[in-house]
Amino acid sequence: MNKKIVTLIAATMLTASTAFAAPITDLQDGQSVVGYNYYYLDHLDPYSQKDHSFYLEHALTPKVVLGFEVNMLPASFPDGDMFDAYIQYRLDKTIRLIAGNRNYTEGTDRLFCGIGANVKLTRKLDGYLSATHSDYANEWQAGVQYNLDYQTSLHVGYKSYKQDDLSALKGVGIGFSHKF
Repeated sequence: MNKKIVTLIAATMLTASTAFAAPITDLQDGQSVVGYNYYYLDHLDPYSQKDHSFYLEHALTPKVVLGFEVNMLPASFPDGDMFDAYIQYRLDKTIRLIAGNRNYTEGTDRLFCGIGANVKLTRKLDGYLSATHSDYANEWQAGVQYNLDYQTSLHVGYKSYKQDDLSALKGVGIGFSHKF
């Protein structure tokens, strides 16, 4: 079953060419998570870009998660910083559909949709994959999350963001999250 899910997600990522910035986190009904990500992106090699993002998610119901994320990009990024508001709908314990709105501070709002998954790899290690698509950009991400305890996690991942009129922003990142 897990091999089928991973194959489905990988195929979706290849056809959509994209991912979601916040790691896919397993939240219980009424639970929230706050997190920080730092990505080192190679958009303007050799002048690599740094992407700092903060996110907050809350499980409104056992199947619905509401999320917000702010991506603070360098001044050289033409559309400025990004603010995402999104909903995740859990199809099952592993897979969820994603829909939301991305506001570019120097551009226009764009609706996006996608798919994400998280899989328990070991007792303390989770894997995650996600892909999102809009009429303006595609994004994908994959990574692992190490659970220090039930509430606090560290993660490392790779993401790629490709906007229609720019070279891809892609690179490795680290972050942490805390559930409450």
